[in-house]
Amino acid sequence: MTASTTAKPGFVLKGWHVAVILVTFFVAVFSVDGLMMYRAYSTFPGEVVAKPYEEGLGFNGEIHRRAAAKALGWKATLLDSRANGHVRLVLSVNDKDGQPVKGLHFTGALTRAVTTQGAETLHIAETAPGVYETTATGGSGLFDFNAKAQGAGGKVFEVEQRLVWQ
Repeated sequence: MTASTTAKPGFVLKGWHVAVILVTFFVAVFSVDGLMMYRAYSTFPGEVVAKPYEEGLGFNGEIHRRAAAKALGWKATLLDSRANGHVRLVLSVNDKDGQPVKGLHFTGALTRAVTTQGAETLHIAETAPGVYETTATGGSGLFDFNAKAQGAGGKVFEVEQRLVWQ
């Protein structure tokens, strides 16, 4: 008499296995997506100005102010240097003939490009004819330098420059 041996079949993929694999996959994907959305919204609320609609409406006035400043023909050069955790900014302003523009009263700010965190108001003073200086505590990263000057005769001059520090 011969004994017949029946081999036990190996693993067989069944419908419920596929369902568990699919559900596990999508739970993992949605969990990672949810975590990423939470981190994105919690680190940046998305609003840089308090009233963006009104700011947008006033932009035509901004365009006219910039055109008037450009018509003056003044040129500005901004030099920056970092030491001991501080940034020294030197702004030179010359008129269209290359002569230094003296007696401007600047107000300025150093801000991050996409958030209001770390914004710093700058006190810019004239240290030589046409040369204006300030110091800031700007760290590493991307910054926007914005300064506005009121000159004699109501002339307004604006300087904007993007800075990258490491």
